[in-house]
Amino acid sequence: MRIVARYRMTNPLPTAFCHGATLLPLENGDLLGAWFGGTREGLPDSGIYLAHLKAGGEAWGPPALIAPADGHPCGNPVLFLGGAGAIWLVYFRVWGEWCTGGKPCGKVSLDGGESWGEEMILLDREGVLTKNKPIRVGDELLLPIYDEIRWQAGIARLDVSRHDLHWRFGDLQIGAGSGVPMIQGTLAEPEPGRLLMLMRTKVGRIWQVESFDGGWTWVNLRATSLRNPNSGIDMVRLPHGRLWLVYNDTDLGRDPMEWELRYPLCLAESTDGGASWRNIFTLEEGPGEYSYPAIVTDGAGRVHIAYTALRKEIRHIVVEP
Repeated sequence: MRIVARYRMTNPLPTAFCHGATLLPLENGDLLGAWFGGTREGLPDSGIYLAHLKAGGEAWGPPALIAPADGHPCGNPVLFLGGAGAIWLVYFRVWGEWCTGGKPCGKVSLDGGESWGEEMILLDREGVLTKNKPIRVGDELLLPIYDEIRWQAGIARLDVSRHDLHWRFGDLQIGAGSGVPMIQGTLAEPEPGRLLMLMRTKVGRIWQVESFDGGWTWVNLRATSLRNPNSGIDMVRLPHGRLWLVYNDTDLGRDPMEWELRYPLCLAESTDGGASWRNIFTLEEGPGEYSYPAIVTDGAGRVHIAYTALRKEIRHIVVEP
């Protein structure tokens, strides 16, 4: 593997802090990116910002505020393609306490991200939040979701065989009864018919669960060997079957959370469907917070990774695997 480009997505940073990046490669080679920012996480002015990197461009374009807070702060945007050429942006908006008062919301663009429709509340239930991108299984998108109140995980489904706006939410029972608080799943399909979800926890390790029926039921819940400081992770399947995971390789600062201990930020690889992992690259040594990664592949096979750098910058790295 080799790094072929490094960018600053927040070009410039329009707010005092930034966090929670997401990336979406487009068919024409462009990239869309988004994050949330404001005065400080959890304050009423936190909104969602969108930026655009043209194919072959040397820098990200200036950000635009596309989901203003209006006194109800937003977080954890996720960009992805839906049905009939639609681009989705999902995120949470808070009515009440930060995170636990959040509800999943969404907007749709039909013109490549140039304009966006009205905000929709996808599920009128407090504490149900987003973090990572969906994967496509057949005619459905499976979007990882989680319950911030109970610290359990699940998925929501969208039919992308047509321009459907109605999400079907599961019961968010992954982790229930285990005694381990787990949220923010990241999904991959290592081989046909088998789904793998890895999750952030409070117990110092990433946990995993599997499904063999398209995500309707989940089995084999267990700890992995991967460390976790109660911070976000993201995983992607490469075209030839390898799995790549971006995560903080530490178990410090997890409960209570200490953001400044979220380092190093590492890239790990599995060549056996997630049975074992090894670190192959260190994105950031630290010290300081380097966290909340997003990892995607584009049509040319390149891998794009975005992450928070000290809450003052969203960094974007392009890798040829």
